Amino acid sequence: MKRSARTENAVQEAARVGEELREARIALGVSVEDAATQLRINKRYLMALEEGRVKDLPGAAYAVGFVRSYAMALGLDADDAVRRFRDVSGTAVTKSGELVFPEPVPSRGIPTGILAAIGVAIALAGYIAWYQWTGRGARVVDSVPPLPPRLESAADASASPETPKAPVAEPPAPAAPAPVAAPPPPPRIDPDKPRIVIRAKGESWVQIRDNPANRVITDRVLRAGETVEIPNRPGIALTTGKAENLDILLDGQEVDPFGGPGVRRNIALEPDRLRAPPAPAAPRPAPAAPALPTPPRP
Repeated sequence: MKRSARTENAVQEAARVGEELREARIALGVSVEDAATQLRINKRYLMALEEGRVKDLPGAAYAVGFVRSYAMALGLDADDAVRRFRDVSGTAVTKSGELVFPEPVPSRGIPTGILAAIGVAIALAGYIAWYQWTGRGARVVDSVPPLPPRLESAADASASPETPKAPVAEPPAPAAPAPVAAPPPPPRIDPDKPRIVIRAKGESWVQIRDNPANRVITDRVLRAGETVEIPNRPGIALTTGKAENLDILLDGQEVDPFGGPGVRRNIALEPDRLRAPPAPAAPRPAPAAPALPTPPRP
């Protein structure tokens, strides 16, 4: 009887953990297929987690890893979810990050202080040798012969003072035209500074992919005030669950590439594509008006 009650409590706790994961996924507007693709976890395992079917999951270590990755992607407390899931599965799993590595045995050799002293002594000896070599070198100066008597007398005559001549008045130079002010140069764009920045106004799940490299740059839930800088290269795309909670800044100016709220997929994060007007969201069909009852005939 005690074992049955314990098993029933474990199943209920697993169902509560799975229900919290499912509600967080639905609140972000993400389907199970998208979550499985982004996390690279089989869809049936995610569904088993959400439905509390612990027996349908693989080994306990894999299952705990699935719970941690899923909770982190949905913005939940991953440590709390893992702790509760360990209590359900009855498996003790070492927390990630608590790894103990053996310390290397220091090798015996020449102490560092002695090596530093030897290096300073070698540098000082080299400087002294260079100074002695450059100071004792004899400098070769070309001797200049004296001037002949004829040239010397001519130089003395040219150096004698003469009667100063009156300066000749020069015509005034024409007034130069006023310089035309050149237009200010365009602002210089730093090629190393990201031109596109994503800023969150509220909670919103975002996935940023580098399509040419076929890899995910960012896959997480942004909180209000958090930002993500986009690299300056083509092929970067954005998928989000709540477009209304995001601001896209191009060179510091807000742009609207979404065209409406809700889930948006594969938004090209390129300056030329963001300057184009966004494609309008498809209108939802209006609900049909209820039919009025037919009045009875007299």
